[in-house]
Amino acid sequence: MKLFAKLNTDRLIWLFALSQLIVISIFLSHRGENSISFNFYLQSVKYLTILLLMFSIFTAIQLKKNFFKFDLLKYSFVGQVLILYFTMLIHTDIKAINSPTILLMLILSFLMFIKPINNKNLNLIAIYFSFTNFGFVVFQILKLIPVAQNNVREGIAVIGDRPTGLLFNAFAMGYASVITFLICLYFLRNRNYIWLNTIGVLTSLASAIFSGTRTPYILLFVFGFFILFQEFNLITKNWKILYILIPLAIISIPSLVILIGYMSNQPSFMNLNGRTQLWSCVTTRWQDFFPFGVGVQAAFPNGFCSNDAWFSKLRHPENMFLLNYVESGILGVVGLVTLFIVAYLISGLLIKKGSALALGITSTFLLSSIFYVPLFHYIPFLEGRTADRGVFNFFLITCIWMNVLASKNKEKTML
Repeated sequence: MKLFAKLNTDRLIWLFALSQLIVISIFLSHRGENSISFNFYLQSVKYLTILLLMFSIFTAIQLKKNFFKFDLLKYSFVGQVLILYFTMLIHTDIKAINSPTILLMLILSFLMFIKPINNKNLNLIAIYFSFTNFGFVVFQILKLIPVAQNNVREGIAVIGDRPTGLLFNAFAMGYASVITFLICLYFLRNRNYIWLNTIGVLTSLASAIFSGTRTPYILLFVFGFFILFQEFNLITKNWKILYILIPLAIISIPSLVILIGYMSNQPSFMNLNGRTQLWSCVTTRWQDFFPFGVGVQAAFPNGFCSNDAWFSKLRHPENMFLLNYVESGILGVVGLVTLFIVAYLISGLLIKKGSALALGITSTFLLSSIFYVPLFHYIPFLEGRTADRGVFNFFLITCIWMNVLASKNKEKTML
């Protein structure tokens, strides 16, 4: 019991980070056609999830006094998991309801706001992730270890199969690298761990470039600039304009890309690499998902949008708001919109205090639609899905986002 008495959110997040390394290492070993079976990988996800759940429950018991204390920001995140639970109940998704992963995500969402990890550990976790992730990226480029998902993008990727690092695809790895870049840059600007953060900035930048994903390049430049000049009066005095203008600009990006596609006759821009087809298959059937969606298991069966060899296998519309609508209807969309409104408001308040880090990370989540990924890929495994990644599919980075936003509650040091 002495071990459990020493548990806190700082130790819990480190355990999570180490578990991420173990899980992806086992998965890549399986992909490398070694003696490690896929079932062994599944068991590692299962038992590490249960271990994290057990430790998170004991941590929650120690912090029970403030566990349910109302905080709009906290309940904006917690509400997303609760809405998903509600959807599962009304649609009797029994396998999904019994998932230990979604319970873990619920408890972690409470804990990250009740007792945020300290700034030192937040910085060190970003450094650890950037170093380790880059090491995996280099080994994958040299073909010493396999990538987690084969994905070639001509004209963008530096190598054939885009490296996936500590995550399960290049897309997620690219956005995670943006976030670690922003965190390391923020602390480097504040002259913390100068050499470690300098290397963290460089390795994160390299990993984002090697991911072959276009959007991170924009995020690196725009929000890197904001962090470098975050204390300038021009930025701090205009925080109200920024926290409203930036999300509006992000929302308008798809329309702008489509317009450029029509003007330049670029089909991939016109349909956003096929995304508009996925979006229209939801929007044209909006009444089928009103008011409470179709649940988790019934969402996006094979061939839902297309019989195309690739599109028919997709279990999501490449848009977190539309996926939320399909699974949980109007309630889910309202909850998700509320979450981002609150997150941007908090980001604006932090800009006023001279910190643009929350703004950068919140914008990364909005532009990438990646917030819903861990809520979609959890265990136990639903029929016809490859949802075998559980909480290790980007939720560690989501916890980091929650901690940065929760810094509004820190008395001495503000992010």
